[in-house]
Amino acid sequence: MVKLITPPGMLLTVALLVIYSAYAFLIGSIEKSWVLLAGGVVAIVASYGTAMLRPWSRYLVYALAIGFVSKLAQSVTAAIRAGYFRYQFESTKQALWSLAPSLLLVVLSCVCCVLVFRHFRVARAPAVSPVPEPAVPTRSTDA
Repeated sequence: MVKLITPPGMLLTVALLVIYSAYAFLIGSIEKSWVLLAGGVVAIVASYGTAMLRPWSRYLVYALAIGFVSKLAQSVTAAIRAGYFRYQFESTKQALWSLAPSLLLVVLSCVCCVLVFRHFRVARAPAVSPVPEPAVPTRSTDA
């Protein structure tokens, strides 16, 4: 039986980072967007670091998640201002259903951040009292 070195939660994070990097390279090359291409490079580096359990990779995962959620929020806000949802959909329910895949990706981004945080968190040592406690008298055997 094969024993995995990388925990399953981290493998999920790596898989999602690889998918995101492929998407970023594809859309970045089509739209000639250097920001998406740079995001793809960061996602590749983050996926390597996460797969190799490097602690520095967590900051890249956090940055990618924040960037993704920020860009999604900016896109939805711009679509609302432009009247896209009123023009494209007959009801608010249809407009909200159209955002379901994006909201699922936001949830997955948050899950990846939590998984990376849990894996790389530093266990704190219990606080040690600088003043020793008084000795507790023991039962005397002379009595």
